[in-house]
Amino acid sequence: MISNIRFPNYILWLRIILLMGAVSLKAQATFPGDTVALGDGIVYTWIQIDGQGVPETIGVTITETVFSNLLSVSGQWTLNLPMVAVDSLFNHVLFDWNHQGHPPNGTYGLPHFDFHFCIVTQAEREAVIPGPDLTPVEPQFMPQDYRPIDDPPSAVPNMGVHWIDSLSSEWQGETFTKTMIYGFYQGEMFFVEPMITLDYLQSNPNVTLKLKQPQSFQREGYYPTNYSIEYVVAEQVYNIVIKDFVYSGPSTDIEEDELRIPTEYILFDNYPNPFNPSTIIEFRISDLPVGRQGFTFVSLKVYDVLGNEVETLVNEEKQAGIYYVNFNATGLTSGIYFYQLSVGPSSGSGQQSIETKKMILMK
Repeated sequence: MISNIRFPNYILWLRIILLMGAVSLKAQATFPGDTVALGDGIVYTWIQIDGQGVPETIGVTITETVFSNLLSVSGQWTLNLPMVAVDSLFNHVLFDWNHQGHPPNGTYGLPHFDFHFCIVTQAEREAVIPGPDLTPVEPQFMPQDYRPIDDPPSAVPNMGVHWIDSLSSEWQGETFTKTMIYGFYQGEMFFVEPMITLDYLQSNPNVTLKLKQPQSFQREGYYPTNYSIEYVVAEQVYNIVIKDFVYSGPSTDIEEDELRIPTEYILFDNYPNPFNPSTIIEFRISDLPVGRQGFTFVSLKVYDVLGNEVETLVNEEKQAGIYYVNFNATGLTSGIYFYQLSVGPSSGSGQQSIETKKMILMK
């Protein structure tokens, strides 16, 4: 099996260019994730977010050159998604190539790809115990017309129980081309999974299909309502995406006299790292309603190894949200630098929360 690899140089620079365009939340931005080699091409993941950091599209792209020398054995790869979307539960894709299909062979025995868009961690998924899984899924969490592929329900190693749409065409006497599966384990939703045959992909489709919804979801966050399979002629790639996300969770309405103050923040690793000359620093501020105004003071500064301040990137009040800041080190020498995020009162009236991370400028 081929393991995950880094992008070739030209693709790495494409990723950097995409990231440089995402320096604020004022416009739509696309962020690439992991990549893997397959055949004579590559497969990679990505997320597109809107101006507020909300997921719009999460996708897997397959270059057409993959089909030139496709493996004659089945394979499975884990491709992480970038951690950029606010309240996106999807964090990685388990990607399968099934050279001879898989059971039930009378239905899914054709060569096909599986795209498991997972809302659990890789560790949670890998902890699945194969065999009977008799934990019921509460009806409100399962889309109408879905049933387990096995009777009784049985968990597949590294995945969980596969629930199929009983009204999908392959269960109505037609040949399997594409379908959407939900994955559950011990009553909890694990993934949504477009399954697509090799023949159907090579017909160069361009379709958008409804993703059947349950009455409610177990976890709070954004969920897709549609998925698309498309061939992009100009780029000679196939995109398999989940999209048109809607939020599911408790009401977040607050009264006008309520204040939203930070109770949690996250400072992410900069990307790329090492970098030359620019890198993106991402941080997120979450909150709880307790008063009238919705701002907190945020400071983001860069220091050299001697502790000297190099540049102040942010020094102002901000609302809860997710932010991306471009640090351009043109004029600085190669070496180790530190970026420090401070969240809290700007005066001595309260305690600040501070976190520091390291980055490397390599010219």
